[in-house]
Amino acid sequence: MSPEDLSLVEAAAAIRAGELSPVQYVLSLFTRMSQVELRVQAWTTVDHENVLAEARKCETEAAKKQFRGPLHGVPVGIKDIFYTKDLRTTMGSQLFENFVPSYDAHAVKRLKAAGAIVLGKSVTTMFANLDPGPTRNPWNLAHTPGGSSSGSAAAVAARMCPAAIGSQTVGSVGRPGAFNGIVSLVPTRERIGLQGVFPLAWSLDHVGMFGRAVADVELMLDSMTESPVQKLPERRSFRIGVVRDFFYENATPEARSLNETLAGKLAASGFQVEEVRLPPTFDLTQPTLRTILRAEVASIHEQLFAAHPESYGEKIRVMIETGMVLEAADYIRARRVRRRYQRDMAGLFEKFDVLLTPAARGTAPEGIGSTGDPVMNGPWTLADFPTMTVPHALGSNGLPIGAQLSAAPLQEGLLLEAAKAVESVVGFSARPAL
Repeated sequence: MSPEDLSLVEAAAAIRAGELSPVQYVLSLFTRMSQVELRVQAWTTVDHENVLAEARKCETEAAKKQFRGPLHGVPVGIKDIFYTKDLRTTMGSQLFENFVPSYDAHAVKRLKAAGAIVLGKSVTTMFANLDPGPTRNPWNLAHTPGGSSSGSAAAVAARMCPAAIGSQTVGSVGRPGAFNGIVSLVPTRERIGLQGVFPLAWSLDHVGMFGRAVADVELMLDSMTESPVQKLPERRSFRIGVVRDFFYENATPEARSLNETLAGKLAASGFQVEEVRLPPTFDLTQPTLRTILRAEVASIHEQLFAAHPESYGEKIRVMIETGMVLEAADYIRARRVRRRYQRDMAGLFEKFDVLLTPAARGTAPEGIGSTGDPVMNGPWTLADFPTMTVPHALGSNGLPIGAQLSAAPLQEGLLLEAAKAVESVVGFSARPAL
């Protein structure tokens, strides 16, 4: 197996065992970049010289059996809204094209402490909203990779790095994970600090991560979490609640059919699979999410937008201008509705371990003028439920389809074990043919 095909867990283990040189690993990823990056355009900044210098340090330490942590010598991608010390951080905007932070974001600091090498900064949509960057889907370059964590997901799928971090405010990790045929995880918000991450909406922003297997995102979470995730014994059966309300209405016929096929496979493999009905407060999800998002985005960008309106993309401009005319009472009411919604939704887990829905409307839409619709992901971000995407099928156009799994707050251990069990039933092994 070529080094660039190694999963995160495989690469970390090989380095620790002395079977993989951090320097050779970095060089193999650079070679892969030279082969595909001009077409995929996943990266904003890669400092080859410093990456190699850090790899040499890791190699010297590994030779002495001095390991910084579980990610020692493994390069990872960082979404370009996370501050990186002495490395350009643009937020996907020309306003920050020359901005170089003097410190690392908390999540980046944790990754470095675990031994990871920052391979580079991956493309984000403008200010992590809906105005797309140049990145294309590695499965078909004529299609979007999703957003806003476009470059992070595309780089992992294209084998330019084994793992990457992103952020999700509505669907910016789950949707790119599904569109790119990789695994993603958005843990409960309090798991990973957001210090040093340029905000989109304070109360909705989450740190997320991408890998090519469930074990990869588990290792990333263990390396970044503020509190240890409870490890659960391996299980073969879980109580799966299939959510058809709302999600099937918004999915393509193909996505619905494939989700039903997956539910049938799980039931045949010993999972307890039943339909779950959503509480009445779910009907308030979309207006509540829109109100909170618009108000907070407008507040964050108020001064910068006033000074540089011409530098903003059309979609974030509309969001800011709409948010500016919202009444404070509307925002406060939306925050109160959100709390009630979270309580009602948490009740679903009295009967189920995890909930199952399609991860996106369907496969990645054609064109890169849009990043696709986050309608499948927003309800779980609003609820602050840890949520994963796991690829499980290919659509008729050859692009991947993902399943979305959600668990109760702070139940990442349970979610990860359920996802591993689903992953073993699915056996998804397809990859983009770049």
